[in-house]
Amino acid sequence: MYVTNGYMKVVVVPHSMGVIYFLHFLKWVETPPPMGGGGGPGWCAKHIKAIMNIGPVFLGVPKAVSNLFSAEAKDVASIRLVFATCLSLDDIYLVTICLDRAS
Repeated sequence: MYVTNGYMKVVVVPHSMGVIYFLHFLKWVETPPPMGGGGGPGWCAKHIKAIMNIGPVFLGVPKAVSNLFSAEAKDVASIRLVFATCLSLDDIYLVTICLDRAS
């Protein structure tokens, strides 16, 4: 993109899990070979003008877990199935109270 853009810096717009992969790429491209891409320490500054993350999953798993064990997920049908097969109602109640006290 840098070359086809007339050697001007580019704006990168990764989405969802692509945000995590792109962050890994940024570290990899500046790392010397054989462990990295060998672009050198100034590669990102030379080629990238801005990064605009769309729907990053930085807190995806922690948020999903808190939804599973709190009252936020009480109206989701698939969560009810998980609760019915894995946890008893007493466990759900205790976990919900503990999460409410922590916040």
